[in-house]
Amino acid sequence: MKIRKANPEDIPRILEITEVAWGRYSMARLMEDRHGIIGGKRSWEYKVMDLKRQCDEALDRIFVAVADGKVVGYATFGMDEARKVGYVLNNAVDPEYQGRGIGSALHRKVLDEFRKKGMSFAVVSTMEHDRPARRVYEKHGFQEIAKSVHYTMAL
Repeated sequence: MKIRKANPEDIPRILEITEVAWGRYSMARLMEDRHGIIGGKRSWEYKVMDLKRQCDEALDRIFVAVADGKVVGYATFGMDEARKVGYVLNNAVDPEYQGRGIGSALHRKVLDEFRKKGMSFAVVSTMEHDRPARRVYEKHGFQEIAKSVHYTMAL
């Protein structure tokens, strides 16, 4: 497996992985489960739209993992250079390749990039019920600082 910066040819695969891997862990999915389809699109379609926007705006802040000649995972990130804070944003691994350390390798690469760019802190957020993500983050040294509560209501 190799990890490298994303390029424009990777975008369709990044979006495909997003569609199959982001299922039950997004806020959009939780809202869909509670309220039904919102805005005429499935929850994963909104996540794909978000990732497409990230790819269009900041492809240089996306790493991809390549195995067997194809992109099998990705990690996006942002940096607040004034405050020296790096943000782990969206990341996913193709379900067929999960459990092989690919997510961990992507996170190590992002953290290395933060160090290289002079960041002093790294921040990541996830849903409380996303235990797989929480395990990866804690394995890499992240410590919980706060929990937030999300509410919805039909109008």
